[in-house]
Amino acid sequence: MLADKRARLVEQLAEIQDSNDFIDAKQRFYDNVLSDATPYVSVLIPSAALAKESEEPGELKGAERK
Repeated sequence: MLADKRARLVEQLAEIQDSNDFIDAKQRFYDNVLSDATPYVSVLIPSAALAKESEEPGELKGAERK
């Protein structure tokens, strides 16, 4: 009985460690993007829109101001 419980706990620990590793990798990526060590590339926003946005800070693209 204890061996089964221990085996389940080991599996859960492995899943948690995988989640922590993923979070750490994402944090490193974002830290590198913020420090300009890694260029930001979005699969959701076309590159041209990102370039234009960086030229015109403070404006909302695709939204009208009322």
